[in-house]
Order: sequence, then C-alpha cells, then structure tokens
Amino acid sequence: MVLSMSPASFASVHIKDPQAVDLVGIAVDDADNSRGYHSVVIVKADSPYKKLEDLKGKSFGFADPDSTSGFLMPDHDFKKQFGGNADNKYNGYFSNVTFSGGHEQDILGVVNGQFDGAVTWTSMIGDYNSGYTSGAFTRLIRMDQPDLMKKIRIIWQSPLIPNGPILVRSALPAEFKTKLVAAIKKLDKEDHACFVKALGGKQHIEDTTLAEYQPVIDLKRALAKGER
Repeated sequence: MVLSMSPASFASVHIKDPQAVDLVGIAVDDADNSRGYHSVVIVKADSPYKKLEDLKGKSFGFADPDSTSGFLMPDHDFKKQFGGNADNKYNGYFSNVTFSGGHEQDILGVVNGQFDGAVTWTSMIGDYNSGYTSGAFTRLIRMDQPDLMKKIRIIWQSPLIPNGPILVRSALPAEFKTKLVAAIKKLDKEDHACFVKALGGKQHIEDTTLAEYQPVIDLKRALAKGER
C-alpha cells in the first residue's frame, strides 16, 4: 500500500503507468536536510577551465557506466549539448573519454593530471572546503586528502538527483488513502525513531511534486529509447 523506492524505479513505474502511484513525499536526510545529490564536473583549481565548453579537445573521465551521477546523468546532458555519445567522444568534442572505475578515481585522475575534467557526486550542501556534507569529496578528505578542495574546481553540476519518494497506490479508496497518508506523516513527526526503522534510513518526509523527479524520468525515457 505504501512504499519507498529508488528514483529510477519510480521513474520506470511512472513511465509505464502515470496513474499507478501517488506521491506522498520525498525522503529527506535528517543530518543535512538534503533532498538528493548532484553529478558535478571538476577540473584542477589552477587550470584555465571555467566552464564545460572550455574542455573542448581535452581528456575526460567518467566513473562507471552504470552510475547515475558518474555517467548516466552527465552523459544525457552531453548528448544534448555536444551530440554523439561516449564511444565517439561526443562527436570528437573531447580528445579522450575514459571510465576510471569509480568516483574517487575520477577525482584523483584530475588532481594527478590524468584527466583535464571528470565527473563525481556531491550533496552541494554545507562547507565547500569540507567537501560538502556528503559525496566522494568527503570520503577522500577523510582518507588522506585534507586539502582536496583547494586542488579542484567545480565547473558544472547536474539537476538534483532526488532521494527516493514515499508512495501510495493510487487505486486505494480515497478516504482510506487520506487516512493512511495522515498516519504515515503523524508517525514521522510523533515517533520518528519508529519511522526511521520502517523506512530503513535516517530520513523524514517532506512535500514534493513530480517536477522534482522529472530529470530522472527524462533520463529513463532516453535510456528506454536506446539513447545511452
């Protein structure tokens, strides 16, 4: 009756049947109130590159071909902006396109000069020098790169890749559905510890609309058409 799923799974359900489920809300992280995360393109801080267009003819690194932030989301944008695909280096826009295997490898590839530009993920919330509240920057800073953010610069970011939605089946009787949604929201506010256990993560519900998930829906539609 009520469920939470990944944004990609929700997008697939919505594309198949837009009336299958109703949005109750979005799962928002308790720690920093983040509603999702972003794919970002980074370059070395001392490089001349200030925007994505400056990377024409330069080497570029993606993370993993199955990663939403590490490939699928930026790939979708690059196809629209430059044409082509990763196999033909977006119609030769980049001199070289490589899959490094992970977000940390992408970052270190830029820092070490392997790539002129590369993608990774971050919340884009909080202090820049700390690597924001979550993401690949934070992990590297905690490991052995305390000055990482002084070595890189962000020149592009994707639309928000939202956290998973809280959903209810549209086919439920209207009165029952209203009471059910009210009970879920009441549990979140009045017994949040219980709600967290039920949800499976330290998150709470906030209002959302379909527009917040539209970038993921558009991406899934493009993949279904074989545009990957």
